Amino acid sequence: MTSNGIGPTWFPLWLRKALTKFGSSFFKTASWEIHDIGYGRADPPRAVCDVKFLTAMITDSERLNGWRRPFSRVLAHLFYMAVRLFGWMTYGTRA
Repeated sequence: MTSNGIGPTWFPLWLRKALTKFGSSFFKTASWEIHDIGYGRADPPRAVCDVKFLTAMITDSERLNGWRRPFSRVLAHLFYMAVRLFGWMTYGTRA
């Protein structure tokens, strides 16, 4: 399975590409690639996938300087809230 980037598969491709490009300036690609793999396999449980996603983004934030560090932490929590609220729609639906 390959990563679909940031955003659910039902987002338009242009929007996922834009979110992924924006997110890439703060977070390493592995943050969402590993999350997408877990979601596609439905393993580990969704809550575990989501916490690992948040943890990876927070870890990525630590390498940033200036305004980018606190901004990326807020962004990480927004992404986390989005997957907690809406991730049930895509968890386990991809092979």
